[in-house]
Amino acid sequence: MQRKLLSFLICICCARLSAQVPFSTMDSVNINNINAAVLVHGDLWWNPTTEVAHCEFPNGSQKNISFAGALWMSGYDGAGLLHVAAQTYRQTGNDFWPGPLDSSDTLTYAISQSWAKIWKVNRSDIQLFQALTVHDTINTPVDILTWPAVGNTYARGNGGAPLTLYPGNTYAPFVDLNGDGIYEPLEGEYPDVPGDQALWWVFSDNGPAHTQTNGRPLGVEIHAMAYAYSRGTLIDNVVYYDYHIINHSANTYDNFRLGQWADMEIGYYYNDYIGFDSSHRMGICYKGDTCSTCFATTDNPYGNKPPVVGISMVVLPGDVPPTYIPAGSFDYYNNDNSVIGNPSVDTEYDHYLRSKIKDGKHFKDDFFGPGIECNGYDSGLNTNYVFTGDPGNDTTWSECTCGNPPGDRRIVLASNDITLLPSSTNDFVLALITTNLDSLNGCPDVSFDSIKIVADTAWAIYYNPLPPVPAAVNNVAAVNTISVYPDPAHNELYITDTRPQGGAISVTVYNTVGQLMNIATNYSNNNSVLDVSQLVPGMYYIVYRNGNKQQYAKFVKE
Repeated sequence: MQRKLLSFLICICCARLSAQVPFSTMDSVNINNINAAVLVHGDLWWNPTTEVAHCEFPNGSQKNISFAGALWMSGYDGAGLLHVAAQTYRQTGNDFWPGPLDSSDTLTYAISQSWAKIWKVNRSDIQLFQALTVHDTINTPVDILTWPAVGNTYARGNGGAPLTLYPGNTYAPFVDLNGDGIYEPLEGEYPDVPGDQALWWVFSDNGPAHTQTNGRPLGVEIHAMAYAYSRGTLIDNVVYYDYHIINHSANTYDNFRLGQWADMEIGYYYNDYIGFDSSHRMGICYKGDTCSTCFATTDNPYGNKPPVVGISMVVLPGDVPPTYIPAGSFDYYNNDNSVIGNPSVDTEYDHYLRSKIKDGKHFKDDFFGPGIECNGYDSGLNTNYVFTGDPGNDTTWSECTCGNPPGDRRIVLASNDITLLPSSTNDFVLALITTNLDSLNGCPDVSFDSIKIVADTAWAIYYNPLPPVPAAVNNVAAVNTISVYPDPAHNELYITDTRPQGGAISVTVYNTVGQLMNIATNYSNNNSVLDVSQLVPGMYYIVYRNGNKQQYAKFVKE
């Protein structure tokens, strides 16, 4: 978007001058109705290189329910000094960098570069892998083979780089079949992930630079997993984000808070209303008007049928189901330079995590009745949560009831205060959820009933995970029906399949360390021709799929 372009260019310029260029690696959870990007620096739902939103709903529609999101966190050490880590649009740099912290609680640029990777696995690939009786580097899917788990000799990162796995640290979770504490994919061990598709990556706040907030880093390492289900039900409108926070520093942090910052932007950036549902610890974004006569345009792609979108804190430290502690705060700021505008220093980020505006004054419950504009900070009693009413009930405090001017809101949903001890770990789970499209999803017709139903589904399935969909095992071919020639190959490689075509045919090629090779392939009936002229000499592995049948082969490039 042009409104953020200048600040982004400044960010890139500053980053280049300091030689700490951020990494562009990104992937997305895209198995259900939402196609949501994740980035190795920890930010979500956008592509910083192009400044384009990447949080599609419905998946494939090119309509987006969010523009950007990221973790914020802060705490005070034993001397009372503030430590902060946060991310927005990288205007001044990055507080978070991909990779784990070493024994000195640091992360170098070189190590960060090797960890600038997101590992992605589908449940169906794990099931295919489990169905095999013999596992080798040829038939093991690359992200299972290179999964960055303890002791994995095949672990590979960005560009196939070997990974530094520090002794005594934990990394990506896995199913340890023999109980020896070492990940051994060729022994049949595989990633331990929930859902039908999962992405795993790691980032830390004490890396090559800490220039988004310019505050003191906390020295924390975050193991992140984003995952989703695809079941043809409301759960297809949910993406989970599981954050495993490790305090590598020697500090005990009092009043530590973790928050989710988000610039939701349902299609159009300047028509946001926001609200809070305490029962699901959920920040909500909806459209500031119903716009019954609107047509879909570039600036307003949802037209008169937008969704309602929420971010729910499903798991917080201190929860003992069925008892759940309340969220610490829910507040917002606008895209301006006012006292309730964009933060620029570490204390202002910390204030927004604690129900305060930039100058340190507390947010206020300033609802005095329907039609009286209320912004949440001018007058009234202190409150930890703004706009706590349902817009469908005009006797409660909502932006819709107040008649506020819609705007370009950013929300900050934060945990309650916890004590973060040295070497301690804490888990936070959030969920991005959305309703289906409806003409009643804007003020004054909207209510929060539908988003609460989706949130109920997200919570219920998190605490009672769905079993995997049974997968047929006959898609791993019992006999080899393909011929690969010539072997060794020079410029072209031919694959012929004697089995009738049973669906789409695809061929993927990997090198011996599991890197995917980008080569051109021409398909004609059951014959495939691969251009291998640009491959360096050596051995390569082929994964060949014909419909739901999968076979493996290898060849030598001379």
